[in-house]
Amino acid sequence: MTSTVQRTHPIRIGIDGFCASGKTTIADALARRVWAAGRTPIRVSADDFQNPPETRWQLGSQSPEGFRRFQIDFEALRSNLLEPLGPNGNRKFRTTWYDVHRSTPNISAEHNAAAADVLLLDGLFLHSAALRDCFEFTVFVSADFETCLERALERNQEQARCREALAELYRIKYIPGFAQYIDEARPERRASFVVRT
Repeated sequence: MTSTVQRTHPIRIGIDGFCASGKTTIADALARRVWAAGRTPIRVSADDFQNPPETRWQLGSQSPEGFRRFQIDFEALRSNLLEPLGPNGNRKFRTTWYDVHRSTPNISAEHNAAAADVLLLDGLFLHSAALRDCFEFTVFVSADFETCLERALERNQEQARCREALAELYRIKYIPGFAQYIDEARPERRASFVVRT
């Protein structure tokens, strides 16, 4: 005899990892699997919940600690997405909050989730203390910093004026900032799954 568990809220899955580690690719692949299983994925990127420059750069525009602490608007992410989809939430959520490229708010319309839906959120710093207890499952995408840097240079995802400027930004700010996060949050130990790319 089989039984099914009736969920009262969507499963919340966080796909964490460094810039250009492959987390978006993995989240998109999981979304296709969710569709194939007859359930609806909710695909969101934490990149759409970043802070404005005055908050992100309050310790300086090249600060590793500022990157770790202030890049993501954890409060907006919790209150507009993760908590509404959680055990005591009303399942009314938003998928975007801020457009970091235009430096302007980008507050999405409010959506309604079904209890059987599956949230797939990819982003930086998802194992931070600020997001504790916000996921049923997490994935940490582990990739060598130099590999991530090469991928980022190919994409020029920061829209830097040249490869050298982007490489310098990674070495001064992003790599040491994410290394601080790894030391502090220990995402490989806390994740439900670790994927090495």
